[in-house]
Amino acid sequence: MINYYKILGLENYASVADVKTAYKKLIKQYHPDVSSDPDAEEMTRYLNHAKEFLGNQASKENYDRQLKLAYLVEINRLKRQSKKSTASKNSYWDSLSVDQRKSRLEEARKIKIKEKYEKSLSFFPLSYRLIGIVIFLVWGLQVMYSNYFLEYTAYAYIWAVLGYFIFGSTLAVSASEIYTYLTTKSLHQTIRFNYERWIAILFVLFFLLGILSISILNYSRKSYLIKNDFEYTTAKIDFARSSLDRLIVSYEVDQVEYTKRVDVVYNDIIKLSGDRVVLKFARVNPLICEVVLKTDSISELN
Repeated sequence: MINYYKILGLENYASVADVKTAYKKLIKQYHPDVSSDPDAEEMTRYLNHAKEFLGNQASKENYDRQLKLAYLVEINRLKRQSKKSTASKNSYWDSLSVDQRKSRLEEARKIKIKEKYEKSLSFFPLSYRLIGIVIFLVWGLQVMYSNYFLEYTAYAYIWAVLGYFIFGSTLAVSASEIYTYLTTKSLHQTIRFNYERWIAILFVLFFLLGILSISILNYSRKSYLIKNDFEYTTAKIDFARSSLDRLIVSYEVDQVEYTKRVDVVYNDIIKLSGDRVVLKFARVNPLICEVVLKTDSISELN
């Protein structure tokens, strides 16, 4: 059904007076005698029909009833179409098995990951990411190595924790990068192993290997220096913070004061007057040290 109100540029169910005013304005604009518009003749015909249907109250009321009925029919048709579309979509989803639904959801998840990953690569290319990962891994290991022998202060422990944090966080970023790459790749080809499980296993393995390697290197460094490049000094025991198998000792080397925790049994050490003990330390790093035991002094004399 043609809506003559819209042709006249009026709201639906406008008054007869508004219809006549709009008609007079438009007919002067579109009448073939005054307009060169190629659609002027057709537009004039529609305007005359609009005047015929809406120009008096009786015909207007009859037209309005038909227009309302047409709107109701159209609204009902659109509702049925919407329900049919929804039902069709639901019936398709319901027709899938549980595994098929999981597969569709997993594919949609991977597509989102792929889109985000490819967008991020435009801002931060893969080559830069790899360089950054290598730098931070080496930095984390270096901080762990340099702060392995700690002074008994909160500040020293913060640096040690920072090294573990840098190393572990960088490994986590590496794992995320590998996971995203393989997830994107799995959209185009089948990956024949459970890469999510292997990434988790390798993350834990490399983290533990990093800590173990730092521990072995520093243990070897301590063993070598204490045997080949060391000096003796005396240290004072802080009994308020010590226990029978853990001593907190303070000592001075080259006018620098150090406080260390040494894990040793109190009864096994050589005790001096004034709550002092004999301490052996490495010249290159006084934090590398150990309390001299009674058995150590006997073996060295022999």
